[in-house]
Amino acid sequence: MNKKVCVIGGGTGISTILKGLKNYTKNISAIVSMSDDGGGSGILRSEYKMLPPGDVRSCLVALSNTEPLMQALLQYRFDKGSLEGQNVGNIIIAALNNIYGSFDKALYYMGNVFDITGRVIPVTLTDTHLVAELSTGDKIVGESIIPKMAYKLNGKIIKITMMPKIPKANKDAIKAIEDADTIIIGPGSLYTSIIPNLIIKGILDALKKSKAKKVYIANVMTQRGETLGMTLKDHILALEGHSYKGIFDIVLANNYRGEEKIFENYYEYEESLPIFAKDEDKNFLKDRKIKLIENNFIEIKNSFIRHDTKKIGRSLSYYL
Repeated sequence: MNKKVCVIGGGTGISTILKGLKNYTKNISAIVSMSDDGGGSGILRSEYKMLPPGDVRSCLVALSNTEPLMQALLQYRFDKGSLEGQNVGNIIIAALNNIYGSFDKALYYMGNVFDITGRVIPVTLTDTHLVAELSTGDKIVGESIIPKMAYKLNGKIIKITMMPKIPKANKDAIKAIEDADTIIIGPGSLYTSIIPNLIIKGILDALKKSKAKKVYIANVMTQRGETLGMTLKDHILALEGHSYKGIFDIVLANNYRGEEKIFENYYEYEESLPIFAKDEDKNFLKDRKIKLIENNFIEIKNSFIRHDTKKIGRSLSYYL
């Protein structure tokens, strides 16, 4: 089995999916959002006028076939001194970007050095910043502060756009979508990791034309400042609102409830609730003719809930 799979997302969510997928196909294209402006990525972006390396680095590590030591090196983050907060992998990408004068070339050579399965593709090669429009009428600029300010202002995000303008898609991203047999979107921060990919010029046209199966992997928990109080149906409606009705053929959703105490802790510290497919969600999906796949898709480590790489990969393998 070597079907062509295209995964669209950002943040840590997409890297989890990539780890599981590479056991079932070698033709993987990871299309990654380019809006990160916080932490070490934000500093490199500002000082070197380059695209943010953090999310693509996580994808490179997920797809790499090198020794665990090399993977640990790429993920190592300095915790003191002048390099505090910086990540070794980000610095290497910045160095390659300077050497070759191109972010996409930097990723190409990085992929060769670390023997990755598939490709990691920036959704755009243009410098942009996210803009969130809230139900309060406020506008927030900057991916890293959108959740914090939305929560502080007690506003619901109703629209995501970009400044100074929405850029064109990377031609390699368009080609990956056109060639794919299966397209996977998510999981990840709804408004700051997933939707930013969909509003890039050219991406939606390519998705509409594609005959590939389109799969949405639902988040496990709601997220403070982005999706508090939102149901599975609400997530899909938000995605459709920034794309088009009928974008998905299949939805994967976790139905394992685990120990109630763990979910209670999430609510206590983050106000987050689990996202399960309730009757209203199931009826909505049925009306949309979207197939719902429910299973235990999570792992719980040190009281943290995450998608389980192996479980997700195994389930997705049936739809490749």
